[in-house]
Amino acid sequence: MLEIKFEKQNRTLKAEPGENLRELAIRNKLSLYPHILKILNCRGRGLCASCAVEIVSGNVSPRNDVEQEKLAKKKNPGLRLACQINVEDNLVVRTL
Repeated sequence: MLEIKFEKQNRTLKAEPGENLRELAIRNKLSLYPHILKILNCRGRGLCASCAVEIVSGNVSPRNDVEQEKLAKKKNPGLRLACQINVEDNLVVRTL
């Protein structure tokens, strides 16, 4: 089991290798979405970028094409879309 620490919420969740970060958060009742986007989001398809998180530490795969397109204007290279990350390492995540 891997440990995923959500820094802002001060919660550590257990994850299976290969599990999707967004789905892990939702299953554990940890919201990645601000305000109205809790209801109005793309449901993990990478279309809205409202599940953007910063990976503070840990290894994740490089950004895929969906992330490159949605996060191209963001200057922070640690910014990722939770819906596009499959957990393969212990992580520290900062929600926005």
